[in-house]
Amino acid sequence: MPFPLKRTLKDKFSYYLFLLIIISGVFLRIYQYVLNRSLWLDEGYLASSLLRFDYLELITRPLDYQQKAPIGFLLIVKLFLNIFSDKEYGLRIVPLLSGLLSILIFIPVTKYFLKPTGMLVALAVLCISPAFVYHSVEIKQYSTELLCSILCFYMFIKFRKLKNLKELIFWSLGGAVILWFSFSAIFILGGIGLGLMLYYLLTKQFNIFSKSFIPFISWLISFILLFFLIIKKTPDAEWVVNWFRFYGDFMPLPPRSMSDLKWFFTSFYRMLDYPLGLLWNFFVSGTQTSSYAPFVKMPFLPFILLGAGTYLCLKQSVQNFNVLMFPFLMVLLASGLELYPLTERFWLFLTPIFLILIGIGLDGLNEKMSVSVKSFKIVIVVLLLVSPIIQSFQSVADSATFYKHKKSYQKESFDMVNKAYKAGDVVYVYWNELPGFKVYASLKNYKFKAIEGRDFRWSASNLNDYNTKLVQDFGKIKHSKRVWVIFNNKFLSNVGDPISRPAWYYKNVNLPAANLRTELSKMGKIVKASTTADVSVYLCQITNQPFN
Repeated sequence: MPFPLKRTLKDKFSYYLFLLIIISGVFLRIYQYVLNRSLWLDEGYLASSLLRFDYLELITRPLDYQQKAPIGFLLIVKLFLNIFSDKEYGLRIVPLLSGLLSILIFIPVTKYFLKPTGMLVALAVLCISPAFVYHSVEIKQYSTELLCSILCFYMFIKFRKLKNLKELIFWSLGGAVILWFSFSAIFILGGIGLGLMLYYLLTKQFNIFSKSFIPFISWLISFILLFFLIIKKTPDAEWVVNWFRFYGDFMPLPPRSMSDLKWFFTSFYRMLDYPLGLLWNFFVSGTQTSSYAPFVKMPFLPFILLGAGTYLCLKQSVQNFNVLMFPFLMVLLASGLELYPLTERFWLFLTPIFLILIGIGLDGLNEKMSVSVKSFKIVIVVLLLVSPIIQSFQSVADSATFYKHKKSYQKESFDMVNKAYKAGDVVYVYWNELPGFKVYASLKNYKFKAIEGRDFRWSASNLNDYNTKLVQDFGKIKHSKRVWVIFNNKFLSNVGDPISRPAWYYKNVNLPAANLRTELSKMGKIVKASTTADVSVYLCQITNQPFN
């Protein structure tokens, strides 16, 4: 796929620079895949069903922990799980392949919309920005949804003219199939369809307008079948809506206050950071809470280029403008109706649109420059790409820095216990680390069996009541000399919990770490403690047996 670039790029330097960008993107993804980092909590929730269910159960049963994922994605991941002997690598192969294919297919997409400078920047961000790399090795559907978005734009480029029956069939069937692999593709395909139909009407292209009904209706039929056969059978989780509403992830519709208007700036500002990776986080480390930090992070250039690109896109081609903007407008509407949150990973499938618009803005700026100052474009490109370059390659030098807010040490903690475990030891897993443990217990052949701690938060009225029940639960470990206690010190709630409820539990700063240490100290002596960013392990030498 990269080699057609030779016909687009005028000099060898540009061509080899593009190849370097592509190779870097491939390297970063494969490196993180081979590194095989621990699954974090959200991945474990989805992996649970993928490991436990067969193909039919994935189609017919609700997923564990109220997870949702496109049925096509689930089935193909299950296929690779059955192919791979190492199931950890099998879990992540579909996101990896999606990430690699996204790079290759984005090349002709950028070639259609952009000139060489804009192509370079758009492709470079997709190749090396941390979020794109991260989601290429995350066992969630977001990398596949990004690929599906790029495929939708690729199909538009290839089949938009509907010159013959073959193009009509490919566009109809291609869009219909994509919907089964990506929930968010309905916004991309629906937006492209509405945008093109409006364009055909305005330009009085009634022949192609009438033919376009065939692919668009095919997509609609596919979505209706998907909705009634799969999506409708998945139980709605009102707590998810409440969660995103509480954190302000839905667009205010209509905006009624200055705070509502601020949502737009704040959300787009955050989008420049995650997933685009264009903010200078490396420059303001340690000053994140300072009032000037948002300005030092240099959001101005990408904001300006986004605005300029949107204007120039409309000026240059109404058709392309509609194709890019209508999907985005549909997502905003869905967010306003509280059907789709806009935060972090949920922006990922829209990023091809933003990258293309930034590229158009950069190309337009480049054309306005006189020959004597065109070298200034190099400075602009460097300013745009310096942050993703530093962040991604820093993650190679130190994997702990790679999206550390999602960095988990579950696997390392369980492996540590497994290595140090002795005959007669007992392992007790606190309720909030059970999802991760169950997944890794099925992935690895641990030499110990764990006692699963019970969640007493809802049956207890206060901390004393809770500890009374906890001590009763500890009765399962009586007569043992050494007890390993594993718990999560970062994620303190269960799927489906109301936010910060029960209140007595979350108001107590001692829970769970200090409280567990106190209760275990009544039984004996804690001889070893390991604390990571999310998982902690206590080894208690039992000296007292306060049980019946």
